[in-house]
Amino acid sequence: MPHPTLLAASVLIFVSIYMFVRYGFAWSLAIINRQEQAYDRVLRQQLLIDIAPRTALACSAGLILFAGAFATLITSSILAGLFTALIAMLLPNMVVRHLETKRLEKLESQLVDGLTTLASAARAGLNLVQSMELLENNSVGPIKQEFGQLLREFRLGVDLNQAMQNASNRIGSQLYRLTFTAIQMHRLRGGDTAESLDRIADSIREISRLEGKLDALTSQARYQASFMAMMPIIFLALLWSIDREGVGMLFAEPAGRMILLGVTILIVTAFVWIRNIMAVEI
Repeated sequence: MPHPTLLAASVLIFVSIYMFVRYGFAWSLAIINRQEQAYDRVLRQQLLIDIAPRTALACSAGLILFAGAFATLITSSILAGLFTALIAMLLPNMVVRHLETKRLEKLESQLVDGLTTLASAARAGLNLVQSMELLENNSVGPIKQEFGQLLREFRLGVDLNQAMQNASNRIGSQLYRLTFTAIQMHRLRGGDTAESLDRIADSIREISRLEGKLDALTSQARYQASFMAMMPIIFLALLWSIDREGVGMLFAEPAGRMILLGVTILIVTAFVWIRNIMAVEI
């Protein structure tokens, strides 16, 4: 007669496989589709990188499997392999989000200079499309890519207002959405193009100044949140140097692992909570 523990484990595995096939397969496909859509939105629409979303997803899956298998072979622990695979699963999203954030910051920092270029071109007698072409030809970085994409859509027959709306949706910045909306309103009502662009640039400059002031006022709280998140790790390292056997029980005993898991969840929750409180929108 099989041991009760083995029998219970076999029943648990069978039930888990049945539940996954019965209910979890469609849920897994939905997660995969959402991830492909996220890669398509960030890589192809925002970063303008010609990488197929399915290729990026396959690379991410390969990274997860390789990291989990490598950690399992090195440590001879399935738990360590699962933990490493979890970190590898989060890593691609973190990298893509970091690239997206850095590009958005670069775009917003170039906006005032771009509007100044448009206003100068309008004063020289160029129309709005010609001013945008001048901006594309004389700029570098992501603003050149975005205005180049906007003008390509316009040359393919898309209305200029619709092309600007597509650009604002693609960029995902409130400053660019405000800029393109103001330009659209100016085209409907008429007036001095250069003067309107100067007013938009002044408004964007004032908003950027206020955002910088808010960042300076909340920087101490954000640094304190990061310091608070790092202190448990520092204390754990100090205790490891003093009492390795006692600290090792936290990783070896089930109760110790539960304590570490609970502490990690509380620290991450507090860190995210503080960061969200400090994220003030203008």
